[in-house]
Amino acid sequence: MSRRTVLPLLLLAAAAGACGRKLPPEAPLQVIPARVAPLKVAQQGSDVVLRFPYPSRTAQGAPLTNLTSVTVWREAIPAPPGAAPPGPAEDPEQRRRDEKLFVQRAEPLRVLSGTDLDAATFGSEVLVRDSLYPLAKDGRLGRVFLRYGVTATRDRKKVSALSPLVTLLPLVPPAEPLGLSATVEEGRVCLDWLPPQAMLDGTKPARVAGYAVYRRLVEDAEYDEPLTFVGKDPLAIDETVQPGRRYLYTVRAAPTAARPLVLGPPADEVLVDTADVFPPPAPEGLLVLREDAGSRLVWNPSLARDLAGYRVYGRDGEGAWIRLADGLTDPGYLDAGAPAGRRYAVTAVDTAGNESPRAYAQAGREGR
Repeated sequence: MSRRTVLPLLLLAAAAGACGRKLPPEAPLQVIPARVAPLKVAQQGSDVVLRFPYPSRTAQGAPLTNLTSVTVWREAIPAPPGAAPPGPAEDPEQRRRDEKLFVQRAEPLRVLSGTDLDAATFGSEVLVRDSLYPLAKDGRLGRVFLRYGVTATRDRKKVSALSPLVTLLPLVPPAEPLGLSATVEEGRVCLDWLPPQAMLDGTKPARVAGYAVYRRLVEDAEYDEPLTFVGKDPLAIDETVQPGRRYLYTVRAAPTAARPLVLGPPADEVLVDTADVFPPPAPEGLLVLREDAGSRLVWNPSLARDLAGYRVYGRDGEGAWIRLADGLTDPGYLDAGAPAGRRYAVTAVDTAGNESPRAYAQAGREGR
């Protein structure tokens, strides 16, 4: 080792020996979950639905392990008439004071741990429902703000910072619509019902801004998003049905048309069978033209969407009607060698086998 190298090392050693101070020990790094954000809250019918990301990171940004539980907190605050839900304070210091007060006053709404947390997770998002029925039963629905926050816990004791607070004023939805019925027509289903008799808290009359209409196949487990949203008139027409299917319908009333919809409980379901039992209309413009080769029939093309073809019948004197042709795709037919005076009838047939009423004609004139 050279002299240049030894000297600095000796000086450092001497300085260290001369200094009697000791650095204070550093506290071990606390590995806690990151703050849960964003927290989204919306009312759906008689529930408040909370959505937030599944906690997957530590406060330092590393992958989170040993997640013990997630706690959803709720605070009820009196709501002055006509007041809007308060948003988060713009001043950081005021925001910290609000969060401190929330921690002191809020109560745990739900503690999700283990299998409960797994069952509430959809993709990367956790979904929690808060039923409003207790508030409605106590007559407090629409009179209190509900403020929510979420914390995540690791190793049972290491708790994350509180999520951003979200406040909501729950609305009172109408009760269920009554007497839902359905009429099946060709290519569509007509629904009608009676309005709710009261709001969900029992107040009358019911205040309804519109109705969400739901449809599902019988084999489906549950309804998806509303098929449509109609106004105050209790009537809806579904022109998107497919023939030969069995559907279930229900409707739910909303006090406002604002999104997301606040919906009351559903009406009793109605079962609809869209089996095609509707024949096409009778062919129009049937003419019988007498020719040397026989009788030529012509008529206007049918406009039925599900037309399969035409049938032609003939009758001599007072005899029985006899089917002369079937499955014709063109609106015309030559009855070769037909005797004079034969009468004819033509029908249209759809793809389900439904046959239209008959159109009648005779050579030189229409009639039976």
